[in-house]
Amino acid sequence: MSDERRNIIRVAGIYAASITGAGFASGQEILRFFSVYRTGGFYGILLAGALFSVLGSIVLNKVYSERIRSYEELIFPVFGWRIGWIIETAATLFIFCMHSIMTAGAGNILAQLTGIPFRIAVFVMGAVSAFLIMTDIKGIAVLSSVLTPVLIAGIIITGLCIIIMKNSPAFSVSGYISQITDNWLFSSLLYVSYNSILAIMVLCSVQPYLKTRRTAVAAGILGGTALTMAALVINAVIFLFYPSAADSEIPLIDILQRISASAGKFYSVLLWLAMLVSAVTSGFCFTDRIYSLFRLDKCITALMLCIFAAPLSMLGFSRLISLIYPAFGWLGLFMVIVILMTGLRRPIPGSERNWRGRAGESPAADVKQR
Repeated sequence: MSDERRNIIRVAGIYAASITGAGFASGQEILRFFSVYRTGGFYGILLAGALFSVLGSIVLNKVYSERIRSYEELIFPVFGWRIGWIIETAATLFIFCMHSIMTAGAGNILAQLTGIPFRIAVFVMGAVSAFLIMTDIKGIAVLSSVLTPVLIAGIIITGLCIIIMKNSPAFSVSGYISQITDNWLFSSLLYVSYNSILAIMVLCSVQPYLKTRRTAVAAGILGGTALTMAALVINAVIFLFYPSAADSEIPLIDILQRISASAGKFYSVLLWLAMLVSAVTSGFCFTDRIYSLFRLDKCITALMLCIFAAPLSMLGFSRLISLIYPAFGWLGLFMVIVILMTGLRRPIPGSERNWRGRAGESPAADVKQR
């Protein structure tokens, strides 16, 4: 395999890993943002997949062409100092919450697989993710490039098996649960929006792997396509077993266990890996942000993250998803609209002047100095 193809797969894996976390792989996000709209949910997923591909390509192209190496080098020239500071602060808070969600989900699965108490499982997962965070972006790249293709393939294959074996006592397509938003179109936009917060942060760190513009564009498209295929399969499974899976903490595992206990355990391992990758990815972004702001040692930050994220994780997986994700979706929606409208080719009028006035120079000038 050529270096370019290897880098495309690596970056696409990192991109997909920032989204394919606990909520995605468990079916909770797909259920809440798409399955509630029945047939419309499939259209929403196709729209979300297209937006992920376009957004990823645009951001990666920007990272490649301007040699961006940090989140603020992307945000401040585009949004200006004041708006950029608000976005940066809110995004840092979001990825802390997201790390807590992933730790809660991984702890839940670990407790089910091993029988240890949930609280202990949460702290174990926090310690494991803290150790992996200390490996920095190279370790994250290896973890994502190896595990993400396995996760995507596992989700698709398992989902197709469920669809084939759909004639089970649990099968039902009647019923109705409350909707988060008014229609599948807006729900799709909201889903892409909050997921883009972490994804953009992650993509700002992959500049060393972007050797050509084609690598940047292809990685964005490949990552978005893989996510679309997996989401379509998950939505089809939930659609077939709707609404019996609507009240489940982890819908896909519950559906699988009704069909086959061994299949349920197999997918539990896949889901645990998805949660671990996403917890490490979000945790890495958080420690990177704290280091950028306060120059606090990343190892110390990773350990502190493990300690302070644990209490929030105790609130539970599905509850955290329903409370935190939609709330931060509005912030992400603003980011996505601006990024797509400008194509990241020109900063918002006056933003570059504000950045220079506050920080002394623009990121572009900093890149030239390097």
